[in-house]
Amino acid sequence: MKLSNILFFLISILLMALPAGYEPDHFAKILFVTALFTSIPICMLMVVLTRKSIAWKRAILVILFILFCFETYLFIRFKTRFNANILTLILQTNQREIGEFFSVYILSFSTVLYLIVFTAGIYGIWRVTKLSGTIEWFRKKIVIIALGLLTLAGLIVRFYPYFPLPVGNNTVRQLLFTVEFVRDTHQEVEKMESLLNQIKVTKPASDQAPVIVLVIGESYNKYHSSLYGYHLPTTPCLEKELNDSLLLCFSHAKSPTNGTNEAMRYIFTLKGCGIQPTSDKRPFILVPAVFRKANYQVAYFDNQYTRSSGGVFDYSCGYFLNPTNINSSCFDFRNNETKTFDGDFISYYKSKLLKQPHSLNIIHLMGQHFDAANRFPDSFQHFSQKDYKRTDLSNSERQQIADYDNATFYNDQVMKTIFDCFRNVNAVIIYLSDHGEQIYDDEHHYYGRTFGSVKEEVTIKAVYEVPFMVWCSPLFKEQNSNLYEKLRQRVDLPLCIADLGYLLFDLADIDFNYNVKSKSILDDSYQPHVVKYN
Repeated sequence: MKLSNILFFLISILLMALPAGYEPDHFAKILFVTALFTSIPICMLMVVLTRKSIAWKRAILVILFILFCFETYLFIRFKTRFNANILTLILQTNQREIGEFFSVYILSFSTVLYLIVFTAGIYGIWRVTKLSGTIEWFRKKIVIIALGLLTLAGLIVRFYPYFPLPVGNNTVRQLLFTVEFVRDTHQEVEKMESLLNQIKVTKPASDQAPVIVLVIGESYNKYHSSLYGYHLPTTPCLEKELNDSLLLCFSHAKSPTNGTNEAMRYIFTLKGCGIQPTSDKRPFILVPAVFRKANYQVAYFDNQYTRSSGGVFDYSCGYFLNPTNINSSCFDFRNNETKTFDGDFISYYKSKLLKQPHSLNIIHLMGQHFDAANRFPDSFQHFSQKDYKRTDLSNSERQQIADYDNATFYNDQVMKTIFDCFRNVNAVIIYLSDHGEQIYDDEHHYYGRTFGSVKEEVTIKAVYEVPFMVWCSPLFKEQNSNLYEKLRQRVDLPLCIADLGYLLFDLADIDFNYNVKSKSILDDSYQPHVVKYN
């Protein structure tokens, strides 16, 4: 094999795969290695197609080098890879903003230095591709076999459905994925906007409707909650509410996804699990918009993302809620600041919580989101590695469990703070998590939510089974005794968080033209939504 082909092959792979390791993710090294493997088949094809053309090699390497430098620059300057936010920002940028960008970012010493290095890299590519000759110690058959095995490994990593590790996107796949994602999500948003005026409330909320509070947790493995039988006391506040008959703990709730972005789509719309007919409009009906149509005031408090932090389209989480028309149709209030800890966030926005009749508060917490060690103040270091007798784990791994349990312990206190805000109000609070997390459960050496096959029971339990509970204020129990009793009788029924909207409508006593009564766990015709994982 010619030296120029070998160098072309190796340089192409590195240029494509290196940015995958930039991801601000606890799997950065794995993302780089998997991106490296998935780049091999592409690079092999490029070697074959350009084997007789130095000009094509140069052109391809220059394109890959430009992509590599672009992603590297984004990471250095903005701590991100090329993604949907960046593409949307580019598409929406006007001439004035381009001028400001150049003056602030491009005409700086560090950027000029970066451009010099970039130019030197282009020149280096030009010189390297002029090398020719052969490497005699490369035996042709050995090279072919080795590259064949590497290509096979790359294809397995990319396409094997039960590959146990997260797979990183190389620069080319990241570009294609971003363009496709932006196109698809913009189409979704357009459908949501078009349906806003088609929502017709046939039964507005009654005068006795309670204040409703929806709290969305994050990465909560319910089997690390003593409320659900965990061996350490991680949820004393919730257990007290349970013992006081104010908290109802549902035992069979599931999430259809292990990703926050997808979970938020299920929670905020009427999107159901599985394949739905293309004529079905419910997946694009926004739950907060229905409440607004029914004369409810709606406030949204998010400690992960604000509308201003990601622009009109924030694809990190709840991207579909940010366009101006949708935002104004769904919410009376949204926060514009976040805090390091959820408790501080709730304290900061406590005065903004809606407590008058016909109010819906939606609160999205950081919860136990990775890295759990950063999710609680030092004063909540209640558990340590000494509390875990797992000889199969290292000290640092046992500390990871302790950090997660401390974050759960802190989340318990945060929930008490929220309960206290509504203790003297006719209010009902629903708490659920978007998904769970594997925390070295059942002797498995898995930490995170992308490890493990959905064929394994431990993955289903840790990642897809989620805590789901309903807290009822004393005044709610007194004024809505029938509702409370119905909820109490249904705590052991299967429940999917995709059907949450229908439960909220029943609690508010709202009916509208796209409602499906049988999807509410409160309705006598309730048909449990069975979640299937492939």
